[in-house]
Amino acid sequence: MEGIMVEFILWTDNPKTDIDKISHYIGIQPIEKKRIGEIRYIGPNKNIEKINEESSLLYSTDYIKTVEVEHAMPKMIDMLKPNLKNIISVINQYKLHAKFCVVVDLPEKPIIYFSSDVIKAMAQLSAEIEFDMYIG
Repeated sequence: MEGIMVEFILWTDNPKTDIDKISHYIGIQPIEKKRIGEIRYIGPNKNIEKINEESSLLYSTDYIKTVEVEHAMPKMIDMLKPNLKNIISVINQYKLHAKFCVVVDLPEKPIIYFSSDVIKAMAQLSAEIEFDMYIG
């Protein structure tokens, strides 16, 4: 797929944290849930066994046809905004980690900048930001 996709990930390495309860409280359906200790299969042929060391919730936009990160980030912020108070609450209550992952899959270099609104939302969530770049 070509374009820019934004993911938001909440995770914990605390085995006592009930990720299903957190997901329900947040009120947004994640596209993926992982639980500590579950086995998943990875690799090109899905034949490598890996045990999850963390519990996590993954939320994601689809790929957006743009070269500007700033055009993709608001899509994720808008998805989270109605439930932002609940998300901040669970981050604080359960000491969760939060991260935005910007996946760039373009034939050319992207334009990377963030509006002050996006920066404020990331700060409210105490979120890290990561870039996965697939250029060319």
